[in-house]
Amino acid sequence: MNSVSGVLGIIGCPILENEIVYAIKRDKEIARVYVIENEDSRNLLMKLTRAQVGAKICPIKQDELDHFPEHGFNVLILMKSMGLHEDPQKLRKEVLESVNLLAQKCRSILLFYGLCGNAFKDISEIENDCRQTLFMLTDDQGRPVDDCIAAVLGGTDGYYHLLKRYPGVFYLTPAWAEYWRELIYKMELTRGIDKNDLSTLKWLFEIAGYKMALKLDTGLGDQEAFDRHVEDFVREFNFQKASLEKEFITLEAIEHSYDRAKKNMMKHNAQTGDP
Repeated sequence: MNSVSGVLGIIGCPILENEIVYAIKRDKEIARVYVIENEDSRNLLMKLTRAQVGAKICPIKQDELDHFPEHGFNVLILMKSMGLHEDPQKLRKEVLESVNLLAQKCRSILLFYGLCGNAFKDISEIENDCRQTLFMLTDDQGRPVDDCIAAVLGGTDGYYHLLKRYPGVFYLTPAWAEYWRELIYKMELTRGIDKNDLSTLKWLFEIAGYKMALKLDTGLGDQEAFDRHVEDFVREFNFQKASLEKEFITLEAIEHSYDRAKKNMMKHNAQTGDP
């Protein structure tokens, strides 16, 4: 890529924070990464620091955005709550509000989300509402990925092949394994269950035929922690454990989605004559 300037906005879910770190570390042109401080950004800030990305990591408060520096090529990240997945319409509404918050500062905005229960099925409507070109995680044909699992399988086709090969299996990415005690209550199957009621969860999984956890090792994040979290999960539910073959895993959807959002900034610079 040629040199680029301006601000690339990222609005993301903690389930994909490892993939956000990967995208940031991969881009050597970033000068500074500004992360808006909230309770959902703490883990991302820690992971960015541990990953030793080349860019300077700068926590920033939301009320400081009016004084946000705009020289050079910077990334501005706003993380949203995982809890929003329980209500796709609320997720869509809150992400739209976040887009409007970042729109005046960013020349391009990337949503680190899949369709997420069809919350982002018609992204063009969100673009019209906020008058901002948006990008989301898509496969190599430009089709939105379904969710955080599909995001590390290259998209819908990869997800289909996984479901065909391993039906009735519980899939664990590094983030799913890390946050399973929270995420597991946001599944359609488990919504409404008390968060301390593991016995009902175990009963539901037995009825649904879940007997195995499949480890989807993306190579991202803390590998030792990933192993511990997987062991915690399979021990709790008395599941068998297996690992997905490496050829299924690909981060291409992460890479080209980020690249498309960044190229849009370069296009904007060329059209406006901005440096």
